[in-house]
Amino acid sequence: MKRLYLSDLDGTLLTPQACLSVFTAETVRRLLREGMAFSYATARSFSTAKKVTAALGDARLPVIVYNGEAIVDAGDGTVLDAVYFTPEEAAFVRDVLEAARLRPMVYSRPAARVQAEHVAYLAQGCTRGLAYYLETRRGDERLHAVEPEKLYDGHVFYFTVIEDSRAACEAPYEKLRADGRFSVHLQPDLYSDSYYFEIMPKAASKAEAAKRLMALCGCDRLVCFGDGENDRSMFRIADAGYAVENAADALKAEAAEVIPSNRADGVAHKLLQLWAAERPR
Repeated sequence: MKRLYLSDLDGTLLTPQACLSVFTAETVRRLLREGMAFSYATARSFSTAKKVTAALGDARLPVIVYNGEAIVDAGDGTVLDAVYFTPEEAAFVRDVLEAARLRPMVYSRPAARVQAEHVAYLAQGCTRGLAYYLETRRGDERLHAVEPEKLYDGHVFYFTVIEDSRAACEAPYEKLRADGRFSVHLQPDLYSDSYYFEIMPKAASKAEAAKRLMALCGCDRLVCFGDGENDRSMFRIADAGYAVENAADALKAEAAEVIPSNRADGVAHKLLQLWAAERPR
């Protein structure tokens, strides 16, 4: 029996300042050295996740990015497993968003299993939330302002709409969720007053990616940690799911236990407790 320990990043493993505390970084590095199978599952891209997890070191399992769209090598971001929209699905999402007058960021790769990513957006008509996102990612080579006819080029795998109010996204969110072909999330951003509306292929979820990662790593048990709506799917398949104190109430309701918050290094302390009980003696 081998357990995979899988943690969300923002709001869970990371502090409210979007970084790893010294205690959490030192704890996870120690547990990795001792043989714990630990990884993370995040809505972030590999590019931004790597920056905030650099203190964990290099000897790590593959990681889950884009809410489960891809599993990538923790060192260089090589795509090991990924899912994409069909052209028909991408066109349907485009039509729904255009009807609602929403301007998405469209994530694509030039070919399947290729590491290079292209994030296209329309420069005109940016919301405050999108402008803030772009400002905080100056120098990110993935980002490209394009003309409308180029917005959906490539193998599309992810749409993100950043809006200043939830109401702007509710109707298209409900339409895409009811369609059944997509995995969709609508939730407030942890670091601003914006709302993120994220759309992925149906097979892109933290639960499905966790199953694939378990198979890659030879694990048959799953212990996970989270704080948000996008963590619910992996909680439902986990042998044990732990919600931090600052988590959404809906996730707490599905948790085996509510642990101290991300401000109090709740995940690191729980990992130590669980490892002490599991570690071979």
